[in-house]
Amino acid sequence: MIPFIRTISLLIIFLAGSLYACSTCFGDPNAAATEGMNWAIISLLVTTGGVLSGVILSIRKLANRSKRYWENKGE
Repeated sequence: MIPFIRTISLLIIFLAGSLYACSTCFGDPNAAATEGMNWAIISLLVTTGGVLSGVILSIRKLANRSKRYWENKGE
């Protein structure tokens, strides 16, 4: 495990110079590219949130059905 951590640490140290912020975080806030990037980030967050909400609701629905099934089966 230690060699893995050392390797990752060295990569982070040597590649840190190439990790600059995009125009959303660092740049002209009124540029067209910045506005496009902001909308891209928002749409990805909405899509991810929608998919995760669907998965969570499906799991809850299955759990409730299972609970009702086992409650009725005991009678």
